[in-house]
Amino acid sequence: MPNKPLVKVDIYWILLIISVVLLMLIPEQAAWVDTRRGWYTQPMMGSLLGLSIMAIFSAYRVIQLSRGDGNAWRSTVFRQNPLDSLVAMLDSYRTALISSVLFYLYIKSLSIIGFVPATFIFVTVLLWLSRLFNRTWVLATIGTLIALVLIFRVAVSVWLPDVWLYSLLPDHLADFANRYL
Repeated sequence: MPNKPLVKVDIYWILLIISVVLLMLIPEQAAWVDTRRGWYTQPMMGSLLGLSIMAIFSAYRVIQLSRGDGNAWRSTVFRQNPLDSLVAMLDSYRTALISSVLFYLYIKSLSIIGFVPATFIFVTVLLWLSRLFNRTWVLATIGTLIALVLIFRVAVSVWLPDVWLYSLLPDHLADFANRYL
């Protein structure tokens, strides 16, 4: 059991370093777009908010876990096999890793199958993995998707690029699907 705090400190250090590096790269990776819709529709705002929250809370956890036993965890790091540390870290965060891979696939599928189908599949798989796949949660997912489309596509006018799958439809159906799905 003495290895458990070591793994937690390591993962939070890694998260802190990754989030700070990605925050520094945001100006190069996401340019400011001239728009009249408002600053909140800028491509970099979602990433900036998420990475800032990740950096703040991982820094908090690093400070919190480092205070507990001082330098004891550092001496354990150099005595422990790095491969054993990696396996222990990955094993204790397997749910987060699976969810991360699913989220990556979700982001990549947005331009191929569209927002509504990709989000429905992503949330349904997460419900199935968490053993919450029942009629109530599926109906809540469908209701939330309808609300999201109405809020962001109709009220706020946030649009995504055209979807490859919808280009296979006739023009009038493709326009409708690109606009609301």
